[in-house]
Amino acid sequence: MRTRSRKRAAGASDPFSQRVLWVVRRIPPGRVATYGDVAALAGRPRAARAVGNVMRGCRRPDVPCHRVIAA
Repeated sequence: MRTRSRKRAAGASDPFSQRVLWVVRRIPPGRVATYGDVAALAGRPRAARAVGNVMRGCRRPDVPCHRVIAA
């Protein structure tokens, strides 16, 4: 079970996770966005907790996860 969660987080295999990572990559330096903002831009405005789960599992250096805040 542990291997599965690592693979899922690293690969971002589902379409929503891919959209979330795409949105987060486009947050400019010096700006922040909330989980709700990212969820809305990814096409699911009520999925803020799902965005949090994607951010928690993200270990990719090209995704600036520190720009997404829980608010």
